[in-house]
Amino acid sequence: MRKALSLALSLATGLLVLMSTSLLANAHEGHDHDKPPPLNLPVAPRVLAVTPELELVGVLSGKNRLTVFLHSFASNEPVAGAKMTVSTDSGSVAGKAGGAGVFTVAAPWIGNADSTDLIFALTLADGSEDLLTGRLEVPQSLDKGQVTAKADKMGWLSMNPVLLWGLGGGFAVGVLLTLLVTGVRSRTGNRAEQEVGATEHEPVQAASAVHLVRRTVGIMILAGFSASLAAFDVRAAEGTSVAPDLPSVPSTMATDQPQRMPDATLFIPKATQHLLSIRTQVVERTKAARAVELTGRVIVGPQNLGRVQSNRPGRFITAGEQVGFVGMKVKAGQLLGFVETYIEAADRANIVSQIAETEARITKNRTILSRYEKSPGAVPQVKIDEVRGELQALIQRREELVPSTSAREPLVAPISGVISAARVVVGQVIEPRDVLFEIIDPSEFWIEAIAPHSEDIVGAASAIATVHDHHKLELEYLGRGLALRNHSTVLNFKVLTVGEELAVGMTARVMLKLDHEVEGFILPNSSVVRGPTGLPIVWLKNSPERFEPQVVKIEPFDGSSVVVTAGLKADQRVVTDGVTLLNQVR
Repeated sequence: MRKALSLALSLATGLLVLMSTSLLANAHEGHDHDKPPPLNLPVAPRVLAVTPELELVGVLSGKNRLTVFLHSFASNEPVAGAKMTVSTDSGSVAGKAGGAGVFTVAAPWIGNADSTDLIFALTLADGSEDLLTGRLEVPQSLDKGQVTAKADKMGWLSMNPVLLWGLGGGFAVGVLLTLLVTGVRSRTGNRAEQEVGATEHEPVQAASAVHLVRRTVGIMILAGFSASLAAFDVRAAEGTSVAPDLPSVPSTMATDQPQRMPDATLFIPKATQHLLSIRTQVVERTKAARAVELTGRVIVGPQNLGRVQSNRPGRFITAGEQVGFVGMKVKAGQLLGFVETYIEAADRANIVSQIAETEARITKNRTILSRYEKSPGAVPQVKIDEVRGELQALIQRREELVPSTSAREPLVAPISGVISAARVVVGQVIEPRDVLFEIIDPSEFWIEAIAPHSEDIVGAASAIATVHDHHKLELEYLGRGLALRNHSTVLNFKVLTVGEELAVGMTARVMLKLDHEVEGFILPNSSVVRGPTGLPIVWLKNSPERFEPQVVKIEPFDGSSVVVTAGLKADQRVVTDGVTLLNQVR
């Protein structure tokens, strides 16, 4: 009887453990740790197809309507001039072009099933053909139908856990009651035998059997309770991955919006990439000359800058109908105006008295000279020459004194060029040494750069400058100053590139190319932005609609490009245009 009781209790316990194990297995079924994090917002059903040359994304944009974007794999540029035919088991239909790289496909069999295998037959503009395949389906993280279908396939394991435990508990209680009743009957039938042939060891055996029943029942209940808690805890913990709380947005209203994932990656729909003109570049490792970047500004040489100033105080008056203005072209010697001088009353009286005295002496000398000339030989020739010389000096002095009372000083252009500064108007009172006009000869510009470390310019093979953030200027090194300015060395370069619209004072970035090389990846300056930590980053395109930030180490190259020396690998796709827009996605 002990052996039968132990066997029955073991079977009941095993049944409960089996049910718990089944629930644990049910809780873990379908869990995948390698899948990307779910999207923050729902997206429409889509199909992806990628080849080494092309990248295709189709999005369900309406009832039985598919919008397809066809871009180049390397550059992400729309493929223009292509033709498309979409086929399934239900038939085929030609895509209607809606612009470069955009097609619209309408068919009654599009979007009717949870997933549809599509075949895209392409004829490119150059006549070549290609075939792409993909499956139109809803992203798993947002598909409620897949969760329900999975639950239906699990059969009885997907039943209510309370119901399962109720059935198992009823079975276990029935087994225990049956064993107890069987034990009582057995003791009643053998009571006579017990009264006749009982020994002192039989009560001990009966007590041991009862103790075994109690201990086994306790172990069974404890094991069942622990397994129940474990199963419910696992199901609760895995609830978010098996059946997540989906946004309360109908599937027909799902919108494709750029999203930033918890792991800092971005989901950028293909339609957004097409709208924002996101472009990429497949990087290749190469060698480039190491460069040193300096800060500079545009200037002109001393021979190409002229200033118009007045020697005396006075009032400015125009020389014609037009006053010189900024942007006016002038020639050397051209009259730009007059300065009507003025003097104080005391000074004027002094000058007037000097003029009167001079004129009196002139009259006297003329009379003396006239007398000498009427009597030739009466006066030595030396005396006549002396009087004549004094007369000429007095006349010259009078000519200098008379204009000083009411003279006009002419203002002329010292060089040919363009007036870049005009600081005078008609009637303005000016003082000596005031700069009235500045004239610049645009035939030659210089760039003045500042080098904090003079050793950086040793071994410079060539130099270029960048203005307007993209215009490149070829430079010729002229020399450097021996006196420091703000603890930096001043370098002068002559601009060799002609036809550029330059202006004095314009900021320039000067790149000194050194005679040794560095190995890395050359990218445009627009590819590198600052991440949240302030470090330089680039955005990598890992899939048609997924982008990942990557911290890199850069060095200057030619003003419009940089050399990435660490952080990238060959054949990776790096975003070159639209990087700032990607960096703003939240």
